Amino acid sequence: MIQLSICLPTRNRQVYCIETIRALAANEGTDFEVIVGDNSDDGSVLADFFAHELNDSRFRLIGPEDAVLPMVDNWERLAGEAKGRWVSIIGDDDYIDPKLVLILKYYERLYPEVESVSWSRMIYNWPDNRPVPALSVVPVTHDTYVAVKSNVQDRLYRWIEGNRRPAAAFGIYHGALRKSLMERIKRKYGNRYFEHPVVDFESNCKTIREARMMVHCQRPLSVLGACAASNSAGTRSQKTKIERVEIFKKETEGKVDMDDPVFPFPISDKGASICSTVASTTSWFCRTYGIDLSGFPENFARAAMDECVNTVDKNDYLDKVAYFKRGFDVWDGGKWRDFFKPEPFRGEPSAHQMTGVLRDYLYVREDAEPSRTPAEFYRFGEHAVLPVEVVASGARVFTR
Repeated sequence: MIQLSICLPTRNRQVYCIETIRALAANEGTDFEVIVGDNSDDGSVLADFFAHELNDSRFRLIGPEDAVLPMVDNWERLAGEAKGRWVSIIGDDDYIDPKLVLILKYYERLYPEVESVSWSRMIYNWPDNRPVPALSVVPVTHDTYVAVKSNVQDRLYRWIEGNRRPAAAFGIYHGALRKSLMERIKRKYGNRYFEHPVVDFESNCKTIREARMMVHCQRPLSVLGACAASNSAGTRSQKTKIERVEIFKKETEGKVDMDDPVFPFPISDKGASICSTVASTTSWFCRTYGIDLSGFPENFARAAMDECVNTVDKNDYLDKVAYFKRGFDVWDGGKWRDFFKPEPFRGEPSAHQMTGVLRDYLYVREDAEPSRTPAEFYRFGEHAVLPVEVVASGARVFTR
């Protein structure tokens, strides 16, 4: 029986995708599958790799269609193909440990109603995405937490923490959902698994509304990789960011408009950021499905200030401040503008120069660690964390 379907959507990043496939194929488990959704302009690269190099029945390739699919539709077709009891989606430049199956089985024994499992993630930049030395990150704890649903909803729907990133990652991206939950979501939300162009956070919104139980594992089980062609890398250049946003908007024509007139913080503005993109997704979901947004405007103002104060380039800081001011000036007739009071520019945090353990995280300078891929970095990071098998056994101590 297939316990886990790992879905791997990809577009024009075949080199990275092949590295990720090879890393997953090195695992000897037989209770997982990998479905690759190729949305590239040239489908022959991955087709040739599958035909002549891979030879692994655990892997399936879904090739490009006649026209390029919006990302949300590529995710949609992958989710529909999944045969596993659980489903997870990662990027083509990421990595996930197939031993996650052990954790899922363990949690199902402990919590029969669990429908969503999240975990901590390692953070890694590919060697081609290091314009300046930064930090790779390894979470080093391993406890388990059962989420209080109302608390998680407050964090995402109403941004109660006031941080630039709401701590509510229980969706399918670098998380695992029961397939039965996904089918229930599809029946309830317009006969689709996914609707919004910002697919990962839309999945979070739906999951925390519908899941009967959500469980978080502090032990890292995947790596958020960022290659030079990634969206996160694109945000480092104003020109590249604007170009990629225009491509994104063109490819998602006919879907939910990301330049939302009700929430006037458009992604096409040069001051836009992940903070405003996530907030726009949250606002759309809550308005569309009648979810209480009390406190959201005031808390989003706090999150916007957090976004600005954590910006390390002064020009970017000025662009973001101006962007948020323009939005708050017109949002609900300027009702919330006085809540946005950004702090002065502070410059680059000195922490970017440090290596070591701080608050349950191991920080490693990228010019110090030799890993070439997210999978190699994961194996490096595993030396600092409890083995998956021990976490899945429920043991509190272990011996060698």
